Amino acid sequence: MSTTTASKIVARTAAWLISSALVAAAPALPAMSAEDAGGVRMMLKVQIPAQGGNTAIEAGDQAQIFETLMERIKPEAAYFTQEDGLRTAYFVYVVHDTAEFAAVHEPLIQGFGALVYDLPALTWDELKAGFGDIGEKP
Repeated sequence: MSTTTASKIVARTAAWLISSALVAAAPALPAMSAEDAGGVRMMLKVQIPAQGGNTAIEAGDQAQIFETLMERIKPEAAYFTQEDGLRTAYFVYVVHDTAEFAAVHEPLIQGFGALVYDLPALTWDELKAGFGDIGEKP
């Protein structure tokens, strides 16, 4: 086996282990309401095209991009899967200022060529609390 092939295998294995560790740690992260945190809870969906993901893995950048993201957003939960044939990750986190979006999204777009979606995420209790505003009883 060539050194290059061995390096790629090690890099892919390390990336997989880091991803697995993040998923395993997610339930242990303290859950807080967005209101308690003074912001809005968001669900960030990141879809990574094969070529962008492969390039990041080969360059050894994948783990650092995700570690930096995790440090920046401090998610309540993080999940890694595949969807529509793409590497996909979901993060639930709290946004305090919309100016944060560029700092969260750009490293993913530039590092992976990722498709990035950020949507407000409500708990059932938060959704029920809003029913009164539209005249519906929970």
